[in-house]
This record gives sequence, structure tokens and C-alpha cells, in this order.
Amino acid sequence: MSSSSNKQPWYKNGMVWLAFSPAIAGVLTGLTLLTVGTINYDGTVNEDYYKEGRGINQSFDQDRLAQEKELEANLAFSDSKLEMNLTGKLTPFPDQLVVLMENATRSSLDFSIPVQHLGSGRYLGNLPQKIEYDWDVKLYGPQKEWRLYGRGHFPLQQPLNLLPSKR
Repeated sequence: MSSSSNKQPWYKNGMVWLAFSPAIAGVLTGLTLLTVGTINYDGTVNEDYYKEGRGINQSFDQDRLAQEKELEANLAFSDSKLEMNLTGKLTPFPDQLVVLMENATRSSLDFSIPVQHLGSGRYLGNLPQKIEYDWDVKLYGPQKEWRLYGRGHFPLQQPLNLLPSKR
């Protein structure tokens, strides 16, 4: 009885590759995700989330005070200027305020816009960059005793209204 057996190396056998392909695909996918996750850190999770969570009551107090003072701000953005009209029971109006622009997904893009009081609740500031896409806009009092909030998709077609959060 003669038997002609074709001895092939293991790596030339298709069944071996079929058996190992899910494991190889899993390792390659994992390495790819690890590389992308390391290079493209987005900073959406606050490192000190426990401290931030405990500070939520301060945010409620800021919103409550803004509601009591009936504060509201209307912001008009142009290519290089920010015009803001602040209304409410504030006497006197602060000489300078800061508008915080927070990107919804990337904290590294956040920036602030200082605005100067012109009189009668009108404020003016210079935009450091062109604003596009979705942004959370926050306005705090001089000592962060009150807070106004709004969200807009830029460039805006109409002024953005900032109000106290109603929780």
C-alpha cells in the first residue's frame, strides 16, 4: 500500500488560518484602538470627577441667584466682535465679565472672551478666533456668584439667549 502524503508546512494550510483569524483580528483591532485612544485624547472626563460632583450644589446656588436677580443675557456674535446685553436686577453692572466658550466634546478647544461694560448693561468683547460648530456658552458673575447658560450652533443666525439653568 503506497501512500503519497503531501506534507505541507502548517502556514500553508488554509484551515489553520481560518482557525486563527478571529484571534489575529482581535489583537489587531485592540492595538489599533489603543493607538487611536492614546494619540487622540479628548479630555471629556474630568480627572477629579468626585470633587466636581460634590460642587454641584454650588451650581444650583449660582442658578438660583441668577433666577432671583432675573438675569438674562443676549449675545450677538460677528466675525471679530461679541456684543452682549445683560438685563436683570444688578446694581451696579460689573465693569468686566468673562464669557466662557466650552466645546461640547473637546475641552482643549475651550476659550474665554473678556467683555467690557459700555453702560446700561451693554458689553463688548473681541473674538480671538472664528467660532464654528456646537458650543456651550456660560457667563458667570465677577465672583462666580451667579451663572447664565446657553448652547448654540455657530455661526449663529440670531442672537444667543443666556438664561439661568432651570433644574
